[in-house]
Amino acid sequence: MQGFFENEIDNELRRQMLAYGERHDLQTGLLNYAAFQDALAAWMRNGAPGREIALVWIEVLNLRREFALWGSRGADALIARVAEALRAAVDPGALIGRYSARCFLVALEAEHFDSKERRRIQAIVDVLSPMRVLGTRSMIEVAAGVAFCPSDTTSAEDLVRFSSLAASRAAYVRSSTVLAFRSGMNNTLMRDHQLETEMLRGMAQKQFRIVYQPNVEAASGKILGAEALIRWNHLDWGAVTPSEFIPIAERSDLIQLILEFTMSTALKDARQWAEAGTPLPLLAVNVSWANMRRNDFIRSIRTLLEENPLDGTQIEIEVTESVLFDDEELFAARIRQLKAMGISIAIDDFGTRYTGFNVLKRLPLDAMKIDRCFIHGVHRTQEALSLCQTIVAMARQLKLRTIAEGVEQRAELDAVREIGCDALQGFLVHAPMASTRMADFLKEWPESARRAELFGGSHAKASRVVTMPARA
Repeated sequence: MQGFFENEIDNELRRQMLAYGERHDLQTGLLNYAAFQDALAAWMRNGAPGREIALVWIEVLNLRREFALWGSRGADALIARVAEALRAAVDPGALIGRYSARCFLVALEAEHFDSKERRRIQAIVDVLSPMRVLGTRSMIEVAAGVAFCPSDTTSAEDLVRFSSLAASRAAYVRSSTVLAFRSGMNNTLMRDHQLETEMLRGMAQKQFRIVYQPNVEAASGKILGAEALIRWNHLDWGAVTPSEFIPIAERSDLIQLILEFTMSTALKDARQWAEAGTPLPLLAVNVSWANMRRNDFIRSIRTLLEENPLDGTQIEIEVTESVLFDDEELFAARIRQLKAMGISIAIDDFGTRYTGFNVLKRLPLDAMKIDRCFIHGVHRTQEALSLCQTIVAMARQLKLRTIAEGVEQRAELDAVREIGCDALQGFLVHAPMASTRMADFLKEWPESARRAELFGGSHAKASRVVTMPARA
């Protein structure tokens, strides 16, 4: 008889545990997504008239890093602490659920999204500040978005989707503030999806091409190299700018296809110019941080060089300044691997984000390209001239070559010479051009520059403003 009761208790416990597991996330005890959505839908149907329901999507951005540091034990502990903090931060009537490994959902009653409501919702996210996990103080990096019922939608599924879109936007702009959903975000998502689909089709249909913009020595006009730039001419839309399609490509494997296409095309063109007797001293290729953080990045560069032989010393990889803020340690490792192949490294668009001297000096860089926003009209104000002068002075202390981007006027050329820039790139020399036109440019430039009287003689001013020591 005792055995019978023990079996009944065991079966009942198993039944209850299975029932619990069907509705709850076993790791945190929160509602799982299916149960959360059912409860949310019921709440939305039966909510008090005139009251809003706010749904907050919270994504833990650095869970993968915590796993890399501490393994599954550390990642699990972090998630448990997040769930515990959220429970303590919300009113008893709120719904809390777990959507996926690193995403949480919080639904609560709201008035409307005024300043008071913003502060209340922000306070829920702010509890996920630095916390102790496994005895170590951990920084919790999150992105959060909020959507409202009925203001934004009366569908539970869409409410979740809209809050997710807002959180994605927060992650994209690196905002620690909870962003509210806007209808334009949905339009942007559909446009992004369409762009991604069309990019794949465009690659197959050869809609992409590579153009080249030369850079020359500021004092003499001597050709120092050229930057390979990707262009997309859609069959129906016409020209699609890189600023539109590169961010979309960076979120998928398309960014790798773009790198492979750009570099292989540029290497082939450089070989043809050399065979025609007009070799290009240095070929610059833009590389995204999305490329560099891939495990196969260095292998793919080696493969491209093997398939399209060109000495590594003739190649320069350009990376935007923002990559320094993503993962300095990994970036430094990638630079060392590239430099072992003879490839040089330039920081592109310098000045768009402030990078301190101490960060730059830790990295084995070769060149700094000053963003065109500082060069445009640099001759018009002392403030702009002084700022560029300071950038060049810092670059000289770091023993980096400097290239002024976007030089379009003779007065800008004179100014960048005066502040000591080593080289320049821009429409004053030439707009980006196809490979066949580039071949002609390499032959014609010395005579064209002489006729234009841009270089040499009285125009080639020595640096009078910057007096920092030159690169050793």
